[in-house]
Amino acid sequence: MKTRAQAFRSGWGGAIDRGKPLTFTFNGKRYQGYEGDTLASALIANGVYLVGRSFKYHRPRGIMTAGPEEPNALVQVGEKAESEPNIRATELPLREGLVARSQNCWPTVEYDVGQVTDLLSPLFPAGFYYKTFMWPASLWMTYEHQIRKIAGMGVGSYERDPDHYDHHYGFCDVLVVGGGPAGMAAALAAGRAGARVVLAEQDGLLGGQLLSEADPGPRRIDGMTVKDWLAAATAELEALEEVRILRRTAAF
Repeated sequence: MKTRAQAFRSGWGGAIDRGKPLTFTFNGKRYQGYEGDTLASALIANGVYLVGRSFKYHRPRGIMTAGPEEPNALVQVGEKAESEPNIRATELPLREGLVARSQNCWPTVEYDVGQVTDLLSPLFPAGFYYKTFMWPASLWMTYEHQIRKIAGMGVGSYERDPDHYDHHYGFCDVLVVGGGPAGMAAALAAGRAGARVVLAEQDGLLGGQLLSEADPGPRRIDGMTVKDWLAAATAELEALEEVRILRRTAAF
């Protein structure tokens, strides 16, 4: 299988390691990305913009954001027993051999039969199926089964899950939600004072808005460039014994 070139990859910058290429498969086609990519960023670098279909009318959908707020790029990841639906491509770290595909489309995301519902959308107002298919009541389960196929999202595996799961109780004096510059500064101050600190960050990298700064840029933090300050602050946080960093973690 031929690996496609990253025609839309910037030649500089970013949080990727260009010395560590990774191969992955999306919708049966093989692509290449780099360590540090998410599935979304690797797809964009390869010129893949159509990643899914809308929930109801099967309208074409592409990648809209860069984080957990992504509404469109929900994909099916893995195969057989390890298949998992509704994973945001913007949150999925790229790894060697990753297999993902679009969901809520058939036979392909480019040529989806379900898009006929978009042509008929004037006949399908909100909630129409709850009223139209209520009679006869004995057929509702049949209707629901077919509607679920058309308006569904991903499909869970019926095979036994090979993974094992556990939980952990953690305690701290200070919980910092968000690993941007303010959150990092707060965690550093508390950690240096000897407090038990948990820093929860929704993304895989600390830094928040600083990650989009030009390098080298005009801004200085504690006399250092943004890149140098991020590296130094991250290293110090990781070295502090009472500070625990939880990346890709949602706090609610």
